[in-house]
Amino acid sequence: MEDLRGVVDDPEQTLEWLRGRGFVIGQPARARRPRHALSPAVSEATHTLDRLKALVHDLDTRYQVSGHYQDAAEPVSKLTSREEVTQVFDALQRTVRQDWMQLVTGPFFRLAEPLRPERSVIPSTTLDCRRRVVYEREVMEDPLVMEGLRNTLRWGGAQIRFTDQLPTKLLIVDNAVAMTPLEERGSLPMLLIEAPSLINGQIARFEEEWEKATPWNADVSSAPPDLDEQDRKILQQVVAGETDKAIARVCQSSMRTVGRRIARMRQLAGVSTRTQLVHYATKHWL
Repeated sequence: MEDLRGVVDDPEQTLEWLRGRGFVIGQPARARRPRHALSPAVSEATHTLDRLKALVHDLDTRYQVSGHYQDAAEPVSKLTSREEVTQVFDALQRTVRQDWMQLVTGPFFRLAEPLRPERSVIPSTTLDCRRRVVYEREVMEDPLVMEGLRNTLRWGGAQIRFTDQLPTKLLIVDNAVAMTPLEERGSLPMLLIEAPSLINGQIARFEEEWEKATPWNADVSSAPPDLDEQDRKILQQVVAGETDKAIARVCQSSMRTVGRRIARMRQLAGVSTRTQLVHYATKHWL
């Protein structure tokens, strides 16, 4: 309000000052609704605050993994080669029990071999694992990424979302270990984090990106003709890992109808559970 001091004594100048900033509109002049008038300023302040939070988070992470921060109880190690990263990724994929959270960005390089098409037996531990993966939209144009996405779905289902851009690659397994690049948007070296305090920060970062991302709509063009247009819409949401409540909202239907249609799709696929339906649909219908 510093620039208002020189015009407060002149009503006409005061009116022009207010009009120029969108607080007053029309002839004769009338006050604009505050939430509309102040919306640009609020948006700018929010954007600035978000950038500041991201900067603080980045600086804090870099400080904690640097030589200035040493604590034997909170280990952080570096993986300097693709072979090391691949070995760790494979080990985590084989031992995950509860939660798998991943942000996939460019540049993309495959860390796991594609699942064999004939494989039908899924490890019981993977069926109980909650997998959530967010892909950058541009990365999803890579055939290798789509192959990996379907690979992930075949391993017992997953919740898949996409977004325009992610801040960095990230993998968190069972809330106990995290893997992320030392340099954001980079690939190597990767940091292997097993420090609870640092992992909590990475979990918060994943959850923030997950909430902003959009559920992925699978290509169900190969689905059998027995599934009508509404069935296909629901199947897309099921494959994306959405709940019946969310599906009902997106498809403008009732939860009872959604449940009945999913049960019919399970019967058509010859499976008894939702996870098995995702596995079957990904293998035969997508």
